[in-house]
Amino acid sequence: MPGAAIAATVIGAGITAYGQIQQGKTANAIAQRNAQIMNRNATIAQQNAEFNAKLQEREDSRKRKNQQAGLQASGVEIYEGSNLIAFANQEWTDEINAELIRRGGENEAANLRMQAGVTIAEGQAAQTAGYTAAGGSLLTGIGSAGMDYRVGKKTGVFK
Repeated sequence: MPGAAIAATVIGAGITAYGQIQQGKTANAIAQRNAQIMNRNATIAQQNAEFNAKLQEREDSRKRKNQQAGLQASGVEIYEGSNLIAFANQEWTDEINAELIRRGGENEAANLRMQAGVTIAEGQAAQTAGYTAAGGSLLTGIGSAGMDYRVGKKTGVFK
């Protein structure tokens, strides 16, 4: 019977170690998948920003053309003097706004990619922790079984 108890201690330690390894592997697999999703979202954020910037540029261009047409219909000369400066300033402002939309998408994408990197590292750390905990469980189980055997040997349970 004492031999069965020692065997159960070693087997239990093995099962615990196996579970810890599997838990670490699973945490790592989930982290890797989450990182893939974050990287995909980063690409989508950039694409959306580019799309929105192009929409903004198109809308701004349409507005400027309508303003020009309205002023020309009124007989106002728009290609000289303060009107030319006002249109140039508006065009510059419109370009800056479109660029800010792009920059926002780039920043969002960069943040998502950094998060993905952190998530990957967390997954790898979880897997390493699983292996470390498994090793500790095995050593504890073997040590405990060894102590039980030693005590049993001293007391004459094991001959």
